[in-house]
Amino acid sequence: MDVRSAELTKYAANAMLATRISFMNELANLAERLGADIEEVAQRHGLGPRIGYHFLYAGAGYGGSCFPKDVQALIRTAEQAGGTLPVLQAVEQVNAGQKRVLARKILARFDGKLSGRRIAVWGLAFKPNTDDMREAPSRVLIESSSRTARRSARTTR
Repeated sequence: MDVRSAELTKYAANAMLATRISFMNELANLAERLGADIEEVAQRHGLGPRIGYHFLYAGAGYGGSCFPKDVQALIRTAEQAGGTLPVLQAVEQVNAGQKRVLARKILARFDGKLSGRRIAVWGLAFKPNTDDMREAPSRVLIESSSRTARRSARTTR
């Protein structure tokens, strides 16, 4: 395989996995609104031999050193070649929004009043069994919650 094809293959593989994650997160958000069980949906969805179970878990979005970088690299590569990749642009947009969903749920649960509360966050890294915090969704959650708590504290003084 030539170097250019190898590079595109690596980017394509990571972009496909990122797409699966964003797709399942969109389905999870819809399932919540419909009262459906996303775990059941994912389990049955993964039974299809063309689909499989890998990367069908809804969560706080993808992060890490490869998925965000490779999705962005493919988008830029397409632009440099005079094209666009609207599906990957949507994947990136969905992922950015998904990283804020849990923060919105926490705010709603406490009526926007986080000042003085202690909230533990487990699973800080972008995936299990690593200490890598690059692009981790937990960072967005923590920063968003901290910003809200600071604003809340200022307005209650």
